[in-house]
Amino acid sequence: MVLDVKRMKSLDLNLWEDILLAIEEGQVVPMVGRDLLVVDTPAGPRLFHHLVAARLAADLGASTQDLPADFDCNDVICANERFHGDSMGFNPRVVRIVRELKVPIPEPLRLLAEIPTFGLFVSTTYDTLLEEAICSVRRRKPAVVAFPAASNLIDFDESLLEQCGSVVFQILGRLSASSPFAITEGQTLEQMHEFMSGPRRPDKLIARLKESHLLILGVGFPDWLARFLLRFARAKPLWDSRSIMEVIADSGRPQQDFAVFLHHFSPQQSRLFTEGSPVDFVRELHRRWFERNPATTQSDAWAEVSAEKPANMAEGSIFISYAGEDREAAFRLADELAGAGLEVWIDRRINPGDNYRELIERHIRSCCAFVPVLSRQTQKEDARWFRREWELARDSAGFYFGTDRPFLFPVVVDGTPNNELIEFKRDLFRRSAARAPGGNVPQTLIRELDEAQKAWRKQYSRG
Repeated sequence: MVLDVKRMKSLDLNLWEDILLAIEEGQVVPMVGRDLLVVDTPAGPRLFHHLVAARLAADLGASTQDLPADFDCNDVICANERFHGDSMGFNPRVVRIVRELKVPIPEPLRLLAEIPTFGLFVSTTYDTLLEEAICSVRRRKPAVVAFPAASNLIDFDESLLEQCGSVVFQILGRLSASSPFAITEGQTLEQMHEFMSGPRRPDKLIARLKESHLLILGVGFPDWLARFLLRFARAKPLWDSRSIMEVIADSGRPQQDFAVFLHHFSPQQSRLFTEGSPVDFVRELHRRWFERNPATTQSDAWAEVSAEKPANMAEGSIFISYAGEDREAAFRLADELAGAGLEVWIDRRINPGDNYRELIERHIRSCCAFVPVLSRQTQKEDARWFRREWELARDSAGFYFGTDRPFLFPVVVDGTPNNELIEFKRDLFRRSAARAPGGNVPQTLIRELDEAQKAWRKQYSRG
């Protein structure tokens, strides 16, 4: 039987309504692939991986005449005479090329980031463009987890959503000079095998995917691997009745065969978007979302989140206290610490203050480290809510006296010298302050806080 993909009615109005309702309820996970990474260049729109491949070919002195018209890094490496299956030796070249290649944020990634109820994003690419899009739109750096792990973060955790607002999980590795990431079909095969069945498999992420609706967007996997990925994210055979669905928007060559497969084995829950490219799907989704939610502008969406009750804090987190005037620097400080794999809590409300005082005081008593953010803005003599937090933390620090474990980690985010800071005149913190201009964290502070958090976990393990 030959199935004409062009005649398949992939997404009718009712299905669009189902998708939008599931997104509103936070039950949808977008899986983002390389075919969404369309960047503007002087020569017109280009896919990011094509730009990297062209630079790699030039770097290796390879002729492109014998390569496919739209060649990628896999094609370049396979054509290299020094290649004999193991392509890890080419990864450092790709790291250098990507770091030198400055490109604007792809429009599709920005559009996805603007939909406020997307919390977990799964990426099948190794670059940082998705997290850059989220940071640019939401003004908060997402937590980033990679497989294999490139930081202290090794699996998905709901607390990361509370701390950072969003999580990017890169299932085929992250650009790194020391950790593997997939740039060839062989590497993709090996890392997907390890992801699915290896001893380090991220079980919490897998459990989350199995209970979520999926948008599989521009992943561009070969047909056989796309089938495995889809099956892997489901708890039962594809033909079993289930309440969750997946929508696939893919411009890859095997779309015809994949459509036939889905038509026979998952006709109700798996739908192909056949009216355009993955980029077209994202644009249409974005348009329909904001037509359905006309009052939800980007700034309103995040202001509403910030105005809510402070999120609960996981015990043993790092507590960051700040004055409202230092909000931008404090948020950058929190995001950088979270990006380094630390558990961090910060009150992100627009007007932090005395509301929920008992909750915040309870968090101070159960944190592993207290980070007061100091600046010229905090030097007013009048009693302010943040100064009461600092005094409570000072009193709590007595609990740790007699140990070699620090609790107070003051940080100055502007150029104010210590001898002009009230807190040091009064010997409030009993230790010197780290300097983090604008919230940019020094590595020494990250190491100290990491040691404090590990010491807390060792002493107060929650099992």
